[in-house]
Amino acid sequence: MKLTEYIREIDVLSEWPLSKATLIRARKKGLPFVRLGAYVCYRPQDLEAHFCRPRSWKAEDAKRKEHDRDA
Repeated sequence: MKLTEYIREIDVLSEWPLSKATLIRARKKGLPFVRLGAYVCYRPQDLEAHFCRPRSWKAEDAKRKEHDRDA
């Protein structure tokens, strides 16, 4: 495990528009994380996969609008 593969939580909070509570909720919902000493760390690809995927309700809403428009 290389330390450069991981981003500390404090660095994530300074770079991403997220709150600490949002990260805690995401961890409870399955966001992978690692404890390195006193730090909670994340891999960048895990953060992107968790937060950048479209939400299901938005996808359903878009499909419904498209269906209504075609009808």
